[in-house]
Amino acid sequence: MLNQISILGPGLLGASIGMTVKKCKVAKAVKTWARRTETLSACQKMEWCDIVEANIEKSVIGSELVIICTPVNSIPEIIGKVSPFLEQESIVTDVGSTKTEICEKGTEKLKDSKGIFIGSHPMAGSEYSGMDYAKDDLLIGKSCIVTPLSGISQEYVEKVSNFWTSLHMIVHQYSPQEHDKAVAYYSHLPHLIASCLCNQLEKHPGNWKEISGNGFKDTTRIAVGDSAIWEPIFRMNKGNLIDAIEDLEKTMTQIKAFINKEDRNEIISFLKNGSEFRKRIKK
Repeated sequence: MLNQISILGPGLLGASIGMTVKKCKVAKAVKTWARRTETLSACQKMEWCDIVEANIEKSVIGSELVIICTPVNSIPEIIGKVSPFLEQESIVTDVGSTKTEICEKGTEKLKDSKGIFIGSHPMAGSEYSGMDYAKDDLLIGKSCIVTPLSGISQEYVEKVSNFWTSLHMIVHQYSPQEHDKAVAYYSHLPHLIASCLCNQLEKHPGNWKEISGNGFKDTTRIAVGDSAIWEPIFRMNKGNLIDAIEDLEKTMTQIKAFINKEDRNEIISFLKNGSEFRKRIKK
């Protein structure tokens, strides 16, 4: 059990982490910081939160682990702000959906600090954002990718990995670069596709929405996600996401040709291949 952890940014993921930490008895105390006073006031009423701190510098004092749960574009700045106030050998991690830039800048900002930065990305979430949607089982059974830069002591990597494992997550270790390529295809592209479909259908007669079925709703559910969170993710992982989009364009051109030619065998093979692939992925 850790003596104290700090959660900076108690939104959907931050608050869910706090709840799960308490549920699994991983830390004796959870300290939290947020930009908005209303959020801090709400945290004071939560059972998972032991200490509320309005001062970001003070928010990391006394903590062995600091978890930054803010939008990806703000994470390096926050690391820089807390750097001088970290405890000896405390670990700073994050929950950002992009890793290369964050890990490089995070490590640079802590080079003269007592702390160590190791990136993390818990692959858990919802189409909704904010503390109101946090749950103590949001993380359980989900994957978490830990992304240490080369040269980081394995001892510290294991501490971060063990933390996520203690929350009943399945931990994977990728380099930041491999992480960003993988999530471009398995996270960022699906969100973009859902949004593209909604943008396309919005142009058609409004009454058509009345006949939408579960297939449409399942396919577009994640398009509800907060655009302010997703916009910097798309920018920070631009190169990998563009590659994924171009691969998708090739696949769409292929199936378009099969349909145009009314090639029954190719259409069946294409759909069957997609079906078999989906069956191999856990629900």
